[in-house]
Amino acid sequence: MYRKSGCLNEKNLLLQVCRDTPRHVPTVYIGNKENMRLSTEQINTIIHTSRDVAGPSALVWLYGSRLDDKRHGGDIDLLIEPAEALSLLLRARIKTLLEQKLNLPVDVLVKNPGTEENPFLSIVRAQAKLLELTP
Repeated sequence: MYRKSGCLNEKNLLLQVCRDTPRHVPTVYIGNKENMRLSTEQINTIIHTSRDVAGPSALVWLYGSRLDDKRHGGDIDLLIEPAEALSLLLRARIKTLLEQKLNLPVDVLVKNPGTEENPFLSIVRAQAKLLELTP
């Protein structure tokens, strides 16, 4: 399915550099059993763009099909937890900016502070992986 060009296992973190895009852009898979089908550049773009709009302390989580390395394509599903409430307009701004920068469809779910957690959000949290900046 994927051609592995490198592999590193350190402190229970699996890092595999694979080629799975039509332009042969290396994709970094990070995770302990579940993987993320995003490049380091894409992850950093997602975090920087989200924090530029939602604030520097916002947490950005990935969930959905991009966590399944057996699937191809698909949109990018994000859960953003800002320190201060994010309006619908700012949520739409994050979505628009990311879609322009990544040239991929993006879904943005926001958990504002002080709001109750609904059943869907509980399901998302159970599978989501926190995105972290990488050099």
